[in-house]
Amino acid sequence: MNQATPAAATPAAYTRKPSSQRAYAGPGADGGKKGEEQKTKQDAAGELDVYNQGMFKTELCNKWEETGACPYGDQCQFAHGVSELRPVIRHPRYKTEVCRMVLNGEVCPYGHRCHFRHSLTAAERLLRSR
Repeated sequence: MNQATPAAATPAAYTRKPSSQRAYAGPGADGGKKGEEQKTKQDAAGELDVYNQGMFKTELCNKWEETGACPYGDQCQFAHGVSELRPVIRHPRYKTEVCRMVLNGEVCPYGHRCHFRHSLTAAERLLRSR
């Protein structure tokens, strides 16, 4: 006697439906939106990797400058000498907008490391004085 397994035990992906009830679930089944969304996320992740990797050995190691030795040795993220310094890769929008702290007349806690510009245009100085 051949007993069929209950439907609950069979994963939904393996159950057979009549061809009139089958839905295509392959690439592009969502009208291309999911593929575009996934591509955008991958592009953004790849772009972020470039900028994260871009900071490796772009500044001199403080400990190495002070003492001539570094406890991290070759594993240090900072350069041990000018010859190891690498160029900084910045995002195209880096320092294109004014820092909100500076615009409000406050001191920015990030200083030169701030991703926003600290110089104000004449129009921005007018906004600040209001």
